Amino acid sequence: MKKLLILLSLALGLNAIESQMNHANAAPGAAGFPDVVEGDKLRFGNMIVELFGIRAPKPGMICRAGNVEFKCGAAATQALDRIIDNYAIKCQQVSDVQLFPMLTECTIGRNDLNRLILRAGWAMVDMVSCDSHPSCETYLRDQDFAKENRKGIWMGTPPSELVALAAKPTRQEIQSDDDALDREEKALEKAPTHLFGKAFNIDLAEETKRANAPDRSLLSFLENTF
Repeated sequence: MKKLLILLSLALGLNAIESQMNHANAAPGAAGFPDVVEGDKLRFGNMIVELFGIRAPKPGMICRAGNVEFKCGAAATQALDRIIDNYAIKCQQVSDVQLFPMLTECTIGRNDLNRLILRAGWAMVDMVSCDSHPSCETYLRDQDFAKENRKGIWMGTPPSELVALAAKPTRQEIQSDDDALDREEKALEKAPTHLFGKAFNIDLAEETKRANAPDRSLLSFLENTF
């Protein structure tokens, strides 16, 4: 009997250790009943997460449907609020391209929330973050569905600012950024070293004396006035 109890204790102990290890190795995330911040952002208490692989219109962005203009940033936020409708949401980090806010894939029940937003037409696929991710191909099909059915922002013309945010950088843009960085580094290398020395060569006593000195122009004004 004692041996059986010992074996049971060992088994329970091993299960507890394994559970703790699995919990420690799990990807970070959040779960609960979040507030909607924007069309692609949720707040769980003090933690804000961004929905991975999509870009929703920002507040203030304008969409056009024929001759009609509407605030699609606000519309996207309201659409996400209607989709979650006080349901529990579970989000898990899937990319470390950016950490604040954390990029997550979120689920509502068994449904992928990121995909629901895309299929409703209130976001675009973010080619910057999801280009090489396995979910990207599925997201693109969801976006095509929304475009074909003229849903959300695809009722008309999406804002050009959103299109630019979601677009994958071209080779020319990447090369231009690299060239600009090289020029800055070379300029620093060529700059005279005495320039850097002067920036930190400050006489604090003299600076304090100058700051506390009376304003001569004000004294002169007062003397002439009174």
